[in-house]
Amino acid sequence: MNNLKQVRYLKKAGFMVLGVVLSTMLFFQNVVAQNLTKLVDPNIGVDRGSTVIGPQLPFGSINPSPDTKDGGTDGYKSTDGIRGFSQLHVSGTGGPGKYGQFMISPQIGLKVGEDAHDSPKANEVAGASSYSVLLTKYNIKAEVTPTHNAAIYRFTYPDSKDAHLLIDLGHCIPGDIVKRFDGYADESEVKIDAANKLITGWGHYVGGWSSEPFKVYFAARYEQDATATGTWRNDTITAGANTQHLMTKGKIGAYLNFNTTAGKPLYLKIAISFQSIQKATQFLDTEIADWNFERISKQAEDAWNKQLNKIIIQPTTDSLGTIFYTALYNTMRMPRDRSGDQPLWISAAPYWDDQYCVWDTWKTNFPLQLLINPAMVRDNVNAFIDRYQHNGQVPDAFIAGNDRYFEAAKNDVRSYLRNQGGDDIDNVITDAIIKKVKGINLSKAYALLKHDADQERTASYRINDRGWIPIRTYEFGLDCSRTLEMAYNDFCIAQVAGKLGHKVDHNKYISRSRNWVNLWNPGLTDRGYTGFIAPKQLNGDWVKINVNKSQIGGLARNFYEGSTWVYSYVLPHEFSKLISLQGGAEKYADRLQFALKSNLIDFGNEPSFYTILSFAYAARPDLASYWIRQNIKNYTLKKYPGDEDSGAMSSWFVFANLGLFPIAGQDIYILTGPTVKKAVIKLEGAKNINIDGVNVSEQNIYVQSAWLNGKPLNRAWLKHSQLANGATLKFIMGAKPSTWGQTELPKTNLAMIK
Repeated sequence: MNNLKQVRYLKKAGFMVLGVVLSTMLFFQNVVAQNLTKLVDPNIGVDRGSTVIGPQLPFGSINPSPDTKDGGTDGYKSTDGIRGFSQLHVSGTGGPGKYGQFMISPQIGLKVGEDAHDSPKANEVAGASSYSVLLTKYNIKAEVTPTHNAAIYRFTYPDSKDAHLLIDLGHCIPGDIVKRFDGYADESEVKIDAANKLITGWGHYVGGWSSEPFKVYFAARYEQDATATGTWRNDTITAGANTQHLMTKGKIGAYLNFNTTAGKPLYLKIAISFQSIQKATQFLDTEIADWNFERISKQAEDAWNKQLNKIIIQPTTDSLGTIFYTALYNTMRMPRDRSGDQPLWISAAPYWDDQYCVWDTWKTNFPLQLLINPAMVRDNVNAFIDRYQHNGQVPDAFIAGNDRYFEAAKNDVRSYLRNQGGDDIDNVITDAIIKKVKGINLSKAYALLKHDADQERTASYRINDRGWIPIRTYEFGLDCSRTLEMAYNDFCIAQVAGKLGHKVDHNKYISRSRNWVNLWNPGLTDRGYTGFIAPKQLNGDWVKINVNKSQIGGLARNFYEGSTWVYSYVLPHEFSKLISLQGGAEKYADRLQFALKSNLIDFGNEPSFYTILSFAYAARPDLASYWIRQNIKNYTLKKYPGDEDSGAMSSWFVFANLGLFPIAGQDIYILTGPTVKKAVIKLEGAKNINIDGVNVSEQNIYVQSAWLNGKPLNRAWLKHSQLANGATLKFIMGAKPSTWGQTELPKTNLAMIK
């Protein structure tokens, strides 16, 4: 941007300009961040990405948002009318979705049917801290803003004696919105205390992704006296009834009737708890003590600005600024901090819910939070430990207080798939330990890691420390992809074992982490390239597969969300070994280029987040820079490349634009050069990572040279220890590939302890 455009961008973002010269070198001396929420656009990704359009606090428990007729897993479709506003959502997720509880519907007249009160909309305004829309069917303006566990609604009705406000306890996103999945309440109860203007209730729900049942409670207060109240069951409305209890599958709710005056708002506030009505009431009265909507909205805005200002960028375009800060916003919506609201046990330890799921987030979101919110990572690790102590296990998906499983039957014996991939919470714990996050009990953390390594890895992987899974020895297939992911899990625990002095364990897990090579079929050929990960029988014979259709169903499904082309690059601890198996650096780079150009690898999906970075291990960091920018183009003002996946995709985008990318579970960052002119990452203790992108432009995408703290940096990687106390990185960017970073290559330490 030229100086005039820079000034416009800064004013839009709410920056206070203190000087008159806005050169790159003086950028951060001349501006003070004030309101970056103005750059957040929650509309990005709602239709392609499944992000939630409604507001919440950073890692907040409640997420009020509109639901629509044909919404996705987020409950919403931008072209639909509004059905109502439910209080719980999952953001960016795939599958059948989850939640949608306690839908609120403002109406003129009274309709209780699921789709009977849908309204066209106008004047929709979505922001980080609040949401508003006009329901044109009724001429009602609806607004909402949240606290951590509660939300306050402001409804502005026209003049009417027939104004109603309805709370639906049976509504579920899976089943009612995502109709191909069956989610429902199999028991529910609602009560109206008209004397205290209080509505309370709960529901017991099943269905959706992680279909295990859960119970959730609410408490709601309304400010204005109601002229009438009542409840309903399915299609039957009972005027004057203040209690409804349904013990079978079905729908119940409560309604309020008001006399309303045009221009005079009607307020409702509601809180959610997974523990009890009493806890929900406590949240409600503590977090929203009065009816000051603007104060709550300002508090939410301040909370987001505190977070968003942890990374300051000077983008090359206005649109990049909007996409970047919306992405940064999305990195802090899941998982959710529900400490003190545990539904199944009482504990003083942190409690983090809605891990949907760690398979998605360990590579990008947790490493990002480790830089800007290390307390969040600490608390999640401690929550993993607490779950282990109470549940005896920690699967990578944890929704509404439930561990999530796939289930299969073999000879009438039920078996369960804990995780989509490996035991990836191990990678999060390891990343925190090797990067020295404070406040983690290392012995308790190691006990959890060792439990996973010795008892939770697939049995056929563990037996005699085989380190690879023969085909059809696991009820869910996935023999190849799980082998590779578990190999990395073993590498991670080996590092912690070495750090803690457990020599025997270190050597055992390092050795086992290398055995994936037994699934490297050197004779398997496709499109002129030889050598791929492939399934093998227990007796050592190779299984014939179609390389391009290797993800098939049942026990023969060898890979999860990918083919052998994808998974022949999914080994972040052994990139050097892969390069050797593929004939050396030059052939590796040529083959990977071919795969990317031929769309054989979806490099925007989780299994391949690190694949592009492997070019740096093959002495071609220029190709890493090029392909990262190709994927950046898939993030637009309207959409994500696919499901946003609980902050995973957004975190990838943040790192990609900073030009600094972690290999989670290792003390290493790959450098690809920034797409922004200037960036500051604010660390704990008033320390900063300053990134200076000289000559950055749409054409200048290759690093020509680099400096670390004023000294020449000739390699395309850094250790976390070089950044943890603050650092200044300077990149000179150019339009043509250079030889920078091609000599001192990144390495992984796989040494045994002697």
